[in-house]
Amino acid sequence: MKKFIFLFFLVVPYILLSQQQSNNFTIDLARDFSKDIFELNGVPFLQPVVKVVNTTSNTGFFYDAFVPKQVSTPYFKFTIQMMYGITPESEKTYVPQMPNQPFNANDIGKYYNVVTGKLDTAGLIHYFFLNLMYDGMYGNHKGLIEIPKSAPTALGNKPTSFEIPPGALDTLVKSHPAYPIIKQLGLEDTVMHTVETFPNIFDLPPGGNINSIVAGVPQLVIGSYLGSELLIRFVPTINLGTNIGNFNFWGLGLKHSISQYFESPIDIAVQAVYQSTNLNNKVGVTNAELNANAKFVNVNLELSKSWDNLFTFYTALSYENVNIESTYKYYLPVVVQWQLGMLEQDSTKPTPGYPGDQNPQTAQIKVQDSQMRFTFGLSKEISNIILSLDGSFTKMFMLGFSLGYKF
Repeated sequence: MKKFIFLFFLVVPYILLSQQQSNNFTIDLARDFSKDIFELNGVPFLQPVVKVVNTTSNTGFFYDAFVPKQVSTPYFKFTIQMMYGITPESEKTYVPQMPNQPFNANDIGKYYNVVTGKLDTAGLIHYFFLNLMYDGMYGNHKGLIEIPKSAPTALGNKPTSFEIPPGALDTLVKSHPAYPIIKQLGLEDTVMHTVETFPNIFDLPPGGNINSIVAGVPQLVIGSYLGSELLIRFVPTINLGTNIGNFNFWGLGLKHSISQYFESPIDIAVQAVYQSTNLNNKVGVTNAELNANAKFVNVNLELSKSWDNLFTFYTALSYENVNIESTYKYYLPVVVQWQLGMLEQDSTKPTPGYPGDQNPQTAQIKVQDSQMRFTFGLSKEISNIILSLDGSFTKMFMLGFSLGYKF
C-alpha cells in the first residue's frame, strides 16, 4: 500500500512558470495544467499496483476443498497467511500522454462571447496552450515536441521527462490559427510571457522500483453447517507510519461443499469472498490528503485429494475483481510554489508575504481490474497444527504460506 500512496504524491508534475511573484492567472494556469497531467497519467501509473494488490489480497483463502456436512461441535481454524509475489517487468512501464487538444474554431466561442464581450482569459489561454502541444506532437509541426515511448508505473523506476525544445513554443504560438485573435484581445504579451517562462522539461513520477511484494493477514474459519464454512479476515484501523497512514482491512467468505451431494474420489467446493480496505493519510510536505477505498470480490472452484498420514493436494480456478476509488486533495508541489512566488525559496511553510497554495484541488480516480487465477498446493494437519504451501498464476506469480491452529 505504500506505493499506492506514492502515485498521488508524485503524479502532479513540477510546472515552473515565473521567478517573480505570479498573478492569479498564472497560478490558475499552473493548476489547470497540473490537473491535465494528473487525469491523463494517473490511471496507467496506478493500474499495475491495483493488479498487484488484487493478486496479493486474494491469496490464501483455502488449503483444501473438504467441508464436513455437519458437526456436533463447531470447529475453528485460525491461521496467519503470508504472501510473496514477483513483479512482472511488463507491469513496470506504461505509455505516457502529454495534455493536448487540436484547435477547432468553434471552440473559441466557449471562452469569448463576441456579442457581450465576455472573456474567459484563463480558459482561453489554457485551451490555446493545449493546441500548441497538439500541433507540436501531431499537427503541422509534428515532431517538434516528442513524447517518451514509455514511463515508469508506480512499480517501476526509470526517470522520464517530457521535453520541449528551446524556441519550440515561440514557433508554435506565432503559427497558431487563433494567434490574430489573441492579439486582437490584447493577450499577446500575457501569452508570450507564459511561453517565455515556461520550462522545457517536465519530470514524470519515477515509481518505487517494486520488484517483489510481501504481505500477511490473519484469518479465522468457522464450520461446519450443512457443508458450509465461514471465513473472516480482519485488521483494525492502525497507523502504519508517515509513509502509509491509517489503514484497515476486513473480509468475509462463504465456502460450500459440492461433493457432499454425490460419490466422488476428490473433494469439491465453491467459495465466494468479499473484502474491503480503507487508507487515509496526509502525504508530502504540503500535507496533501488521500482517502482510498478498495473492494475485492473473489470466486473459487476448489478441488482437493487427501492421503492419510501424508498430505493433501489442492487446486483451484478463481475469478477475481477489484475496484479502487480514491479522493485526493492536493496542493501545487512546493518547488512549483517557490517558482510561482507563493512560498519563500527553500521554505515549506507559509511566511509573511508568502501565503502558500490556499486553493487545493480535489481529484477522484477510479481503477478496476479483473483476472483469472490458477492455484495448486500441498497442506498438512499435524495434530492441531495447520501447514500449507501453494503457488498461484495470474498476471504475476504468487507464493502463499499458511501457519495455523485448529480448535
